[in-house]
Amino acid sequence: MIPALLGLPFLSFLLCLLVIRLGVKDAPDGGRKTQTAPVPTAGGAAIALSVILGLFLVGVLPVTSQNGLPALLLFVFASVIIGFFDDFIGLNPKLKLLLLALVSLLAAAFGPRLGYFHLPFGPSEGYALPVWLSVAGVGLWLFVMANATNFMDGSNGLAMGSATLMLIALSILLNWLALAGPGTGLERAMSDLTALVAAATLGFLAWNVAGRLFVGDTGSLGMGALLGAAGLVVACRLTVWEPVILMLPFLVDVFMTLIWRARAGRHLLEAHRDHAYQLFLRAGWPHWKVALLWAAMTLVSGAGLLALGPLFGAEVIFVLLALGMGLWVWQRATLGRQLAAKGL
Repeated sequence: MIPALLGLPFLSFLLCLLVIRLGVKDAPDGGRKTQTAPVPTAGGAAIALSVILGLFLVGVLPVTSQNGLPALLLFVFASVIIGFFDDFIGLNPKLKLLLLALVSLLAAAFGPRLGYFHLPFGPSEGYALPVWLSVAGVGLWLFVMANATNFMDGSNGLAMGSATLMLIALSILLNWLALAGPGTGLERAMSDLTALVAAATLGFLAWNVAGRLFVGDTGSLGMGALLGAAGLVVACRLTVWEPVILMLPFLVDVFMTLIWRARAGRHLLEAHRDHAYQLFLRAGWPHWKVALLWAAMTLVSGAGLLALGPLFGAEVIFVLLALGMGLWVWQRATLGRQLAAKGL
């Protein structure tokens, strides 16, 4: 496993160079996209191919019908394929959302089952979920994470850099759960997979941080699907709040922005530059500084989960959620108003 983790960044780096040479580019649109010239895209294809080659080095994952892994892997693969077609031929936004909703529900129906829902101050055993509610809730979680990562992919290094940190934290947590036992092998398999994807993404980031290659929907949808799938495995062993805590830097910005746009009467499916990270870019912040800020928030969430979670449980989410929402509102009330006054 260690040789694969050390070699994948270099392999991914070289495959990203091949993707750049293929000449598939993302053109500026004068709106949401911030680049001034066409930039090579679909770097997610290089990440995916690197991971597939890495799996051959470490051995086949324990795919059995008992642990639900096939459904999760098919969900991630389907998300990558949907993103690939969107990158290369373009998909109608509504069709893309419909396809993602369909594969999310299928993964929820045939994948690991979430049997209980826990409230931070509720009974320790949680509340039993009927099958239909479990499928609906899991499907919604998978759908949200795939799209949330895609929404956050608008600044060099931000989405994939933060997602890599999330994958590392998930790999550590899943490894702990695998060692704690008992399990079906799903925790170990997902720990290995998240570690491999994190290693492969490092090679891509060497290009992406410099603005020389975009991950495209191939990568952002695939990465979001993997984050959702790995988070589901954690939720099945612990509670739903552990993965939510880890992914707050994405979820807070996405949902707060959607709520703000809905209150302002703006179209929710329309491309825009209203996310918190986009406000920083509109104010003149360089991409690397915005990416570094989100990486710092991801580290805080990860540290809160891994260090404070075992001590205080899921209640730590209230502190981190209040902090994240407070920062979002403060930025909107200060920087957002300044940009509006300047017409930016």
